[in-house]
Amino acid sequence: MPASDNPSSPEQPGPSEQPGSPERDEAIQSPHDRLVNLTLQQIEAARSLIQNHLPHELVQYLKLDTLTPVDTSLIDRNLRRRFVDRLFSVEVSDEIVSSLAMHTKYVYVLVLIDHKSTEDPKVLIQMLGYIIRIWENALANNQPLVPILPWVLYNGVGPWRAARSLAELIPVPESWKRFIPSLELPILDIGRMDDAAMAGEPILHAALKLLKYGRDIDLEAILRPLFEMLAQVLSPQQAQNLLDTIRIYVMSVNPVIGEEKMSELATEFWPVQPEPGSVADKLIKKGEARGEARGKALGEQIGEAREKANTIRMLQSILSVPQSTDEALSDKKLDELQATIETLQQQIVNRPS
Repeated sequence: MPASDNPSSPEQPGPSEQPGSPERDEAIQSPHDRLVNLTLQQIEAARSLIQNHLPHELVQYLKLDTLTPVDTSLIDRNLRRRFVDRLFSVEVSDEIVSSLAMHTKYVYVLVLIDHKSTEDPKVLIQMLGYIIRIWENALANNQPLVPILPWVLYNGVGPWRAARSLAELIPVPESWKRFIPSLELPILDIGRMDDAAMAGEPILHAALKLLKYGRDIDLEAILRPLFEMLAQVLSPQQAQNLLDTIRIYVMSVNPVIGEEKMSELATEFWPVQPEPGSVADKLIKKGEARGEARGKALGEQIGEAREKANTIRMLQSILSVPQSTDEALSDKKLDELQATIETLQQQIVNRPS
């Protein structure tokens, strides 16, 4: 492929701009974004996603074995801070290239991840902004304009109801349509996907399941078979980054499963701990600190209860009454023990002189 026909030939990013670099990914705040971003960095998972879930009328002309990630630093920083995107190049069938006299033998697939709880009518305009910036970059670098296939992965709580095309968003008379730009977005509504449709590449399967059921109070019943499946194909070293991302995602979005349960589930299948200093490592250390604090508080309570029990027996001895056994005092709360002490003290004060 000549230099002008190479999708990765635009200005190469510096080290901190490489797709999937830690610096770039750390700017992604949403746990949904982190999970999808990591999944799409695995080229087999990205290929499986496109092959099985992008509309057939788009996929049928693509040579998916040529799928390659493309640097997105050509999209301006303001947009990149607001969204997570993945851009891929993929070759088109020779027949189509020849019959249409295409200027390039590849197209772009531009994936935008939208996890808002409600659909956003501005997504169409935002996607159009992405596309324009890619074309502007091509013109600035004397490169041909590449067809771009837009795609939105949606993981909102409710189904997508916003406009899918500019024609819906900006209605115009029929006679005007040939003069007005048009754009239609294919939407993959993950929350409404059938579970059977998620079968395929293991990491992609796990990501889709987590995105669909992440907020579910019964997520543990989903996690266990997912981890069992992943443990069959991933070594502890391969699983490390994925587990960190899953930990962050689950502990951020699920109302039931916390640090302790995630650690318990993960170590059941992999004897692996998060990388020191990672977000997941910090979350787990935070959980351990809470556990230590709870243990310390419990120890202090036990010590205080023993002191109060000894005080009770001492006061009973002064009053020459039978002393309470450990068994009799062990079930009492601290405030009950304190109340007994105060009663005995009052009895001593009221004794006849």
